[in-house]
Amino acid sequence: MTRSFIALVAAWCAGIGLWLVVSPGGFYATIPGVAESGPFNIHFFRDVGLAFVASALALGAGAMLRDWRVALAGAGFPLLHGGLHLAEAVDHGPHGGAGELVATVLPGLIALAAVLCLRIKAPEGRS
Repeated sequence: MTRSFIALVAAWCAGIGLWLVVSPGGFYATIPGVAESGPFNIHFFRDVGLAFVASALALGAGAMLRDWRVALAGAGFPLLHGGLHLAEAVDHGPHGGAGELVATVLPGLIALAAVLCLRIKAPEGRS
């Protein structure tokens, strides 16, 4: 079950990442609050997309290998990304409302919780 949660966040990161790389303008126009965060910058959107794809790959590899360290590396970006959005929301309100906070904070928290569970379940010699 733990690996399923990690795989779920990996799939979410892959989907967001590929969307940002393939259609950054579509992402900018579709996601509430994004346009309010600043002008469109195709290079920046693709950079962020690649960070999501890298996280997806590490999360997926960690789930498949049952290696909490690899999965934790993959959880790093979603956690930091969600933390940034939470800090900004506290400072001046979320760009896209409560839905933005759920979409940005929850994946990182799910990934971290699943990684910690994977760590607890790690076989002897792999902790």
